[in-house]
Amino acid sequence: MTWDSLMDAARRGTGPLRHARRLWRGLLGIRMPVIRPLAALLYAERGLRLTLWPVFLKIVYREPLLRYRCAQVGRRLKLEGALPEIIGDGRIVIGDDVTIGSHQTWIVGFKVSEGAELVIGDGTSVNFQCTISVAKSVRIGAHTMIAGGVQIFDNISHPLSPARRLRRDSFTLDESSPVVIGTNCWIGYGAIILKGVTIGDGSVVGAASVVTKSVPPNTLVAGNPAAPIKQLTD
Repeated sequence: MTWDSLMDAARRGTGPLRHARRLWRGLLGIRMPVIRPLAALLYAERGLRLTLWPVFLKIVYREPLLRYRCAQVGRRLKLEGALPEIIGDGRIVIGDDVTIGSHQTWIVGFKVSEGAELVIGDGTSVNFQCTISVAKSVRIGAHTMIAGGVQIFDNISHPLSPARRLRRDSFTLDESSPVVIGTNCWIGYGAIILKGVTIGDGSVVGAASVVTKSVPPNTLVAGNPAAPIKQLTD
C-alpha cells in the first residue's frame, strides 16, 4: 500500500488506519492547564524577545551592512525591518533622522549608467515595499513622506523597441532623466513617479497616482496621469 492510499484510507476511516482519524481529533482536543505564573513569564519573555531581537539585528547586522554599502548614512537612522535589497553599484547618500521601512528594493546603477546616485534628505521617511530605480539620479528632499508601495523610476526599465526587448537589450542612458522630489512633500500610497519629473516643495501626490509631468510647489495632484487638484496654502 502506497503512502497516498494509506492517507486516503485514514481520511475515510477504513483499512489499517481506520482509527487514525478519531485519534487525531482526540489529540487536537487536548488542552493543557494554564499555570498562570508560568504563562505570565512566557508571555513577558515573548514580548521582550519581539522588542529586543529587531533592535539587536539593527545594531549588529542590518545597519552596519547598509552603512558599508552607502557612501554616507546620517545619524539616528531608523530601519523598520530588513535592510533594502540594493542592486547595482551606484552611489547612495542618506541624511540624518531618516526612516526606512521594510521590504524595499533599490536599483541604483545599470550597465548603461555613469555615476548613478540616490540621495535621501534629512528627516525623510520611505515606507514599506517601495521601489526606487536609478539609472542617473533620484533626489528626495528633506522632511518628505514617501508612503508604502510607491515606485520611483528615472528610466523606462526596458527598451520600447520590440526587437531590442526580444534580444534582452538594456535601455540607453538617453532614455533616462533625473527625478527630483522636493522638501516637505507627501507621496501617497502606491503612487508611481516616472522619469524626468520634478515635484515642487510642499506638494502632495494622491494615492495610486501616476506622475508623468512635473508638479509645481504646494500643489495637490492626483489621477492617472496625475493632474493638479488644488493649491495648498497654510
